[in-house]
Amino acid sequence: MKNIIITGGPTNEYIDEVMKITNMSTGSLSLSLVHEFVNKGYRVTFVVNPSVRTDELIKHQEDNSLVIHTAETTEEMLNSLEALSRDGISYDLVLHAAAVGDYKADFTFLMDDLAHQLFLAFKEGNFNNEEQLLTFLKNGAYRIDNQSKISSYQDSLTVKLALTPKIIKNLRSWFPQSLLIGCKLLDKVSKEELFEVAKHLAVKNEMDYILANDLKDLREGKVSRYLVDSKGYIGIELKSAQEICDYIHQRI
Repeated sequence: MKNIIITGGPTNEYIDEVMKITNMSTGSLSLSLVHEFVNKGYRVTFVVNPSVRTDELIKHQEDNSLVIHTAETTEEMLNSLEALSRDGISYDLVLHAAAVGDYKADFTFLMDDLAHQLFLAFKEGNFNNEEQLLTFLKNGAYRIDNQSKISSYQDSLTVKLALTPKIIKNLRSWFPQSLLIGCKLLDKVSKEELFEVAKHLAVKNEMDYILANDLKDLREGKVSRYLVDSKGYIGIELKSAQEICDYIHQRI
């Protein structure tokens, strides 16, 4: 039995104890892919956001063809995949279909507090150049405590964002012998640009393939994914999870 990993769903990043940054991913593609691969006899490890309903997958867990690891934040998903790379199992495929968020909350602050501190700092002549000002802003001495729920009545509440770690850039070092497939979603771009961005992603991260699609097409009910490798679009359009599974099945 061949072992594979599929990631799915969005990632959530906490602003405070109850508020989160997330995205619109439902995990539907990854759920369908899990079904398709299990039905073809694969043993699937599914790393998925707990918001994705996996109830219908229970039967696969019971027959030992599916293992589910929940990961809510980008950091948790990254750590789960790194742990899997050290579990002694040889994975034939890692299909990274999760919609990993690009940003997380770095810290929160009130615009009132920032304005007050800037006023005092300028009044005292603390900033001699832009670099000093930028350092002050990045340090966030004006931040508020977000370890518990932030008050509902802060009308000048502001969130400073930071980049999340890139999971895809680690996959080749973690799974050097696996077939690696990632996904890229853009919005309202030409097919040429979509393919070029996906190609760059494949090259940069040593991925075997990227499944590329356009949010504009999804809004119009077109669910095709275009298969791109390090040389560009290979001329294959996959219109369903079954077609994606069938294509991969022939190559691993």
